[in-house]
Amino acid sequence: MTQKHEPARRTLREQTAQYVVGTQGRPVAVLLTLEEYSHYLDLLDDEADSQDARLTARLAQASKRPARKQRVPFRDYVRQREAARGQVQG
Repeated sequence: MTQKHEPARRTLREQTAQYVVGTQGRPVAVLLTLEEYSHYLDLLDDEADSQDARLTARLAQASKRPARKQRVPFRDYVRQREAARGQVQG
């Protein structure tokens, strides 16, 4: 008889948020871990950067590609180079 080996099952549990409640029992604040708070500050910083007109203009300028010249075939390039040096043969 062949036995099938099933992978071990793991149960992931979402931790419940920790709320601060007011005198009427309604949530008025959420407690964050230091890691969550750091991530929140990063998001605020990113949002501020996205609304900065100067930074947006600099990013747009940096992302533009310069216009490329049409590529010259190698043989034509060699001929042009030889012509400039004065060594054109027959």
